[in-house]
Amino acid sequence: MKLQLLPAPREIRAVNGASMLSAATPVTVRQSDSLPPEGYELALENNRVLITAGDDAGEFYARQTLAQMIATCGGECGNLVIRDAPALPYRSFLIDCCRHFYGVDEMKTLIDAAAKCKLNVLHWHLTDDQGWRIEIRRYPLLTEVGATRPDSRFGSVTEGKPHSGFFTQAQVREIVDYCAARHVEVVPEIDMPGHFTAALAADPALGCTGEPVAVEMTAGIFPHVLCVGNPEAVRFARDVLDEVCDLFPGRYIHIGGDETPRTAWMGCERCRARMEKRGLPSFDALQGDFIREIAAYLKKKGKTAITWNESLKGDQLGAQDVIVQRWMERKPLTRAFAKAGGRVIESDFYHYYCDYPYGMTPLKKSFSFDPFKKCGQAHAVFGVEGCLWTEYVRSFDDLCEKLFPRLLAVAERGWSGFPTRSYPAFLEAVEALRPQLAAGGIPMRQRADWDLPALRRLPDIVRFFKGSLTPEMLRQGLFPDSGNKK
Repeated sequence: MKLQLLPAPREIRAVNGASMLSAATPVTVRQSDSLPPEGYELALENNRVLITAGDDAGEFYARQTLAQMIATCGGECGNLVIRDAPALPYRSFLIDCCRHFYGVDEMKTLIDAAAKCKLNVLHWHLTDDQGWRIEIRRYPLLTEVGATRPDSRFGSVTEGKPHSGFFTQAQVREIVDYCAARHVEVVPEIDMPGHFTAALAADPALGCTGEPVAVEMTAGIFPHVLCVGNPEAVRFARDVLDEVCDLFPGRYIHIGGDETPRTAWMGCERCRARMEKRGLPSFDALQGDFIREIAAYLKKKGKTAITWNESLKGDQLGAQDVIVQRWMERKPLTRAFAKAGGRVIESDFYHYYCDYPYGMTPLKKSFSFDPFKKCGQAHAVFGVEGCLWTEYVRSFDDLCEKLFPRLLAVAERGWSGFPTRSYPAFLEAVEALRPQLAAGGIPMRQRADWDLPALRRLPDIVRFFKGSLTPEMLRQGLFPDSGNKK
């Protein structure tokens, strides 16, 4: 029997004899302390399946493997034993619901697909300049004002209508429970102190100037940041996180920390006073000091903060303060953080960002990325993540086709490690999974587009950027030192 499983199991051993395998095949489950968390052993013999699991998650993943086996090679099969466990504890996918909103049913469809390939974290991007997407009962204006923008003008496309939407707390709990049943942990991202325009539209007093601002309609990096020198603004951040911690029972809260212009702080007496009081040498250090304060607050609530790698610029964060998510950087700050004992999530822009055209990020490029090498300390790699930002993703079908199959390469690396099987063998497994994903409502990009020949890659890239670049982005530079992630 030729198995087409994704991600690739650690060990498959053939056993003499053959068995019938179908959805009706009897399955016996037991748990054993000898297996690691999320690990399992699946034995097919004498027309029966025996699953031995390290925990409930291990049983769940064994059943995902069994479902793939039945779908791809049901009937008479050779007896076998599969022993399997993940390489990394944090295997994640990011969905940005701020730039374009995707609702409960669409999120559930994505969660089901992720669980099939043994991803175990949903990084849920819920606040940004272009929309505040989570109900905070203490501050109702965040969604009454911040969840709606009058238009969407991303790149050269003007949609010509308001864009609105947010998740009520009841809907958030529904998604959290749905994920828990599939052994997916939800990590919400409440971006601070930058990417804060939607919050300032609801309450301008949270900014350094107090001047009114509107929810942004375009892509970019904006100067509307939280006033970290204002105790009331910092208290607002803690109040929001109080409700977020109550809604999300998981271990981690992502607090952003990326792409934060310093212009407003430079002209702010309160921010300069905080710098002087704490002996901070720079505005980079001011941001790091704020991130460390928020991380310490979360720690008291039993949570660990995750932050983008830009937060390391101020040299204020120790290895135990936060988990760092690296996406792009010009200085080796994440390497130094990892060398000091810090934990790192690898979401490399050039390999794991799924919102760009396949001409720019072919599937083979995603598959070939070695996350254990990038940060220079293999033991420091805590997880991997495929990211989908939605400025230029205006439909759910487009979202799915950008994610799949690239997200499957991320899943393979997070579960199976590096290296694993050959790229052609991986492609066969992807095609074998296609009908199962389609049955779950996930359209996958056609195979001819995954790895375009050189002469077709450039036109694919040009078509994308023709509809996404603006004169302001060109003036800034596509990827300025402060980043231009989103």
